[in-house]
Amino acid sequence: MNVRWVGAQRDVLGGDVEGKIDLSSLTQRPHLYALGPRAGVSGEITVFDGEPWVARVVDRQIHVTADADHAACFLVYDHVNLWRDHVEDKPIEDEHALQAAVLRVAGAAGLDADVPLVFLMRSPVATVTFHVLDKRDGLPHTPERHERAKVRFEIERQPVEVLGFYSGRHRGIFTPKDSDLHMHFRTLDGRASGHVERIAVEPGAVIAVPGISVSEETNR
Repeated sequence: MNVRWVGAQRDVLGGDVEGKIDLSSLTQRPHLYALGPRAGVSGEITVFDGEPWVARVVDRQIHVTADADHAACFLVYDHVNLWRDHVEDKPIEDEHALQAAVLRVAGAAGLDADVPLVFLMRSPVATVTFHVLDKRDGLPHTPERHERAKVRFEIERQPVEVLGFYSGRHRGIFTPKDSDLHMHFRTLDGRASGHVERIAVEPGAVIAVPGISVSEETNR
């Protein structure tokens, strides 16, 4: 496990929306988990265990495809073949509560919170506000135009899986400038995916962080 990234959010907001990495170049190695905006600020890329979920907006509706023939403006990723699960017995009502839970689970698993961390959350009941980028103006990209490119949606009380990356030191690189978390999600029925803005889940959610294999422990 080793979080890596290519490109940066601040460069996208500064006008560079070209593709920095082809998704197909990473999917050849197993157990890929990745997220980032699609090149051209025209969609959201998420990869769960090597399976791409690429969300775009078509006729104001979400259109999700499962192919790797896409490039990302910036991408954060890791390869994880072993996860350690923890069941939350309390509701998680916002991003701050989720971050605290992730760090608690990571600490219990012996992970260092001073380095970037990938995590998963599976919830049988979740309410999510999310967006999918849909730039169509053809104009030089700016923070204001980035905001206008967000098409927002909401789902209520549905089972979801969330992929997130945490870091306390990479705002404006692979987390937003005002958050230590960058999260995407998918509904388990395959109908929706995108960038998480707000999330609330009921008790029973499972938070997973990378496990430490025997070989990794030996090499420490």
